[in-house]
Amino acid sequence: MGVVAAAVLLALVAGFWAVTRIDPPARSQAVPEDEPSETYTPAPIRVTVDPSTLPAGRTVRVTAFCPDPVAGADTGASAVSGAFGKVDLNPSPSGALYADTEVDPALTPGRYWVIVSCNGRVTFGTAELVVTKATDTPKPSGPPRIATTQVTLAKARPGSWRSHPDADREVVATAAPDVPGVTIFELKVTHVLRVPVDDPDMTALRAGAAGGSPTQFAERRLGVVSPDAESVILPTAFGTPVVKTEAGAREAVITFTGVAYGRSNPDEGDYVGVEYAPPATGGNVLPLTGHEVDISATGWTVAGVSGPVPLAQDARFLRLSGASAARAAFAQDGKTGSVAGYLTDDAQMGYYIEEEEATEEPEVPDPGFLAHGWTVLRWVCGVAGSLLLLHSFVRAIGGAWWRRRRNWLLLAVLVTAYLPVAGVGQEYGSGWATLLLVPVLPVLALVSAVRAVPGGGRAAVAVGSAAVAAAGAAVALWALWVLGAGTRVLMAAVGVAAVGGAVAVVPRWRAWLPGVVFLMFGSGVLLGGRALVAGIGPDTAVMVTVVAVAWSVVAFAWVTEVVRRWSSHSALRCALTVSLTLGVVASLLIPTLWNFGDWGTAHYDWPLLGLIAYGPPLLALVMLVLRARRAGQRPEGLTDATAFHTAVLFVLLLRAQALTDPGFFGVTVVLAWAGVRWLLPAAALGSDVVRRPVSQDEHRRLVRDLIRRRSARLALTDLLRQRQAGDDFEERRAALERAGDERSGPVDSDLALATLAGRSPWHNALAAFAVGAVLSLPFSAVRIVESVRSGQTEPYQLGIAVLAVLSLPVLCMVFGYFYPRVRGAGPIAKSLTFLLAALLIELPVSIQPLVAAATQNPNLTDTLLPTPSEALIGVLVAMGNITVVSIGLGLWWEWRLMSLAGEPWARVRNVRTLRALAAPLAAVSIAIATTAATALVNNVIAPLPTVQEPQHDSSSSTLPTARP
Repeated sequence: MGVVAAAVLLALVAGFWAVTRIDPPARSQAVPEDEPSETYTPAPIRVTVDPSTLPAGRTVRVTAFCPDPVAGADTGASAVSGAFGKVDLNPSPSGALYADTEVDPALTPGRYWVIVSCNGRVTFGTAELVVTKATDTPKPSGPPRIATTQVTLAKARPGSWRSHPDADREVVATAAPDVPGVTIFELKVTHVLRVPVDDPDMTALRAGAAGGSPTQFAERRLGVVSPDAESVILPTAFGTPVVKTEAGAREAVITFTGVAYGRSNPDEGDYVGVEYAPPATGGNVLPLTGHEVDISATGWTVAGVSGPVPLAQDARFLRLSGASAARAAFAQDGKTGSVAGYLTDDAQMGYYIEEEEATEEPEVPDPGFLAHGWTVLRWVCGVAGSLLLLHSFVRAIGGAWWRRRRNWLLLAVLVTAYLPVAGVGQEYGSGWATLLLVPVLPVLALVSAVRAVPGGGRAAVAVGSAAVAAAGAAVALWALWVLGAGTRVLMAAVGVAAVGGAVAVVPRWRAWLPGVVFLMFGSGVLLGGRALVAGIGPDTAVMVTVVAVAWSVVAFAWVTEVVRRWSSHSALRCALTVSLTLGVVASLLIPTLWNFGDWGTAHYDWPLLGLIAYGPPLLALVMLVLRARRAGQRPEGLTDATAFHTAVLFVLLLRAQALTDPGFFGVTVVLAWAGVRWLLPAAALGSDVVRRPVSQDEHRRLVRDLIRRRSARLALTDLLRQRQAGDDFEERRAALERAGDERSGPVDSDLALATLAGRSPWHNALAAFAVGAVLSLPFSAVRIVESVRSGQTEPYQLGIAVLAVLSLPVLCMVFGYFYPRVRGAGPIAKSLTFLLAALLIELPVSIQPLVAAATQNPNLTDTLLPTPSEALIGVLVAMGNITVVSIGLGLWWEWRLMSLAGEPWARVRNVRTLRALAAPLAAVSIAIATTAATALVNNVIAPLPTVQEPQHDSSSSTLPTARP
């Protein structure tokens, strides 16, 4: 061993010297710029215009006499007017500030306000400029090219934005968060251009110039019409232009139709701004002979307009000249908004014009007693649901686990890892949890497994050594790649695999195994440290690999503790399962994760790290299932407290499909807990069918005795119905009564169809799960297809759909596991009990879309929100599915119990009587109705609508900024 230690030490020293000689590739670093800040103090100024009256197209001088600026402030001023836009004023030798600017030649004659603000001190002044008709307006040459633009502003129909060419739900949800009063509006733009048939634009259109980008083609010729930058969600986009000509006509009509979407919140004082910018002159685009822009609004009132004086104006209508830029602001009917800052493009000028210092917050009306009561109920149920989840989790783990001192350290580590998630947020908290748990949790899990299962010291050391070597080799190979080793990484990988495999396989070389493991780990530390020193952080890909190794060790140790046996096959299965699961999930979330060319850019995907960080809790849930499986291999599993609370915990966790509305989640959890407790009453623990296990032979005798007693009772009923009983009536009645009352066997034969029938609880659970999955297959298949067809392919959306699909089969699994404890004396009675419990547990999640359809804004949901009538049909469809599964499960269970007893089903279910056929016919009828409704109703049973504000990246936010 001395030779091995010396060789390893020498190799590490040589490696340290080698990695210090590696020159990493150069990487650029961005230097942040400081943002300037300004301080303002108001003071009065004097403004003059020279001349005060002039024709359009002439030059006017604006002069302002600003006070001395404060220390460190800029010396300058700016002037804003509808006659010339916004210009900056320059200092003159006399000390005043001035600017010479040209009035727009196409400006409509009228009186215009010139407003000047000084930069040194926030002061304002005004002057009046009178513009007359231009004296030398050039007449357009060539054939007439006349355009008319119709702009309509109206409230958007629910979900109509999805037809926009650039429709993106994330963009809509980001720009229009779920707050009361938000209105999605539609701005429709229609350009009608009349040109000669031989116009160059006609030639370009026939050649397909507008096919690829009709928006660019229209805006270059007719100008840009769009909502204001603070309101816009989806910018103006045009469809393919429509050309209309007739035989022999000299004129052609070209129609461009575009649409934009935006949002406003009149309760917050928001407005809707409509902006028009004329097309640029010059180039290969001919000028227009005439152009008018008509803006009409439905539900909004004109609040102000900047630019040229309108040609016509009404409460909901503006007609503007298309030769000059203009802005118009609209306030929703019955509401007000501060629009002056928008129209002047200067917030301070807006306050000066409106003569106000601040905007008062609007009063929020009282929602009423019912709304307050519902809010209180949701909060109470939220707290109660959280406590029920915590109680179920604690009881599912079991008292024996809590009494072991070594588990207290594990609990402290988990609390330390996950507690920051609530404090600093999901992104950074999950990263911290991953960094803490990856090195610590595998060690604690292996130590706990060694202490719980004797004889596993060598196995634990071997698994730990393999994990350390694999993690070190992964980090070393990644570091070699990002440090510029190139194709040598492949050679290094082959060498590492060859050396590790040879040392592990050849018996004579196994003495070198600790040295090889230490060498691999040391190589990873040295090369990874060199990459960090060079400023290259670990990529998400290498972190996924290392985490997969760590979680594989944790899974193996916990499985060993559950099954009470050390096994190399178990270690291999855990490694393959965990690695493949993480790899598939990571690849779905980040398709470019394994692109080697992107490595070395320090790319961190925090949502993926968050998913990885919750690997241990998911593994813990798997371990609870394995422990329930072990307990369910014996009849005593019926009364096992940990198995019962594990079932309750999973039923409650499946309510996570209601997390799309956190306020509703607590209600569903409380109702689910009540449904499970009613389905499996505590009083059933004292019944004979639960306390006394029944073997298959005993089950066969009990069923035959049940058939005998039922036959005797049927014969007694027929005897009592006979009018002519005969002389031996009393003797026959007494004999039949004795035959109907006599019983044999460990339990009452009337309960023969309420026992385990010689099968284990786990076997019954698997059978019930399979039947529930098959019976709910039409409903589940349509639900998944609807999710994919409607574009709901985000991971969390598919996760919610999967939870919804698994929810009812899992409840069937609970029914099968604890079948003797379910209320009722037979399969049909128990299935009816299951039906009522399933309605209480499952139906609230299906009712949620109905509540959302009646209360939420349909524009802010993941999918097109159904109407209340469609949502009601969806609830009825869900009820039909639950009924089909419940009655079908009861009938199948009855057939299964008779089959296990070797008796035909017809002995207890006579198909020749309508009474016996009532349950099967009801199940078939409901199944047909449910399938038909599912096929006819669109988007009714799709995953629940998500009404929430999305996560935003810290580097770029698309939330609207504050308005002036």
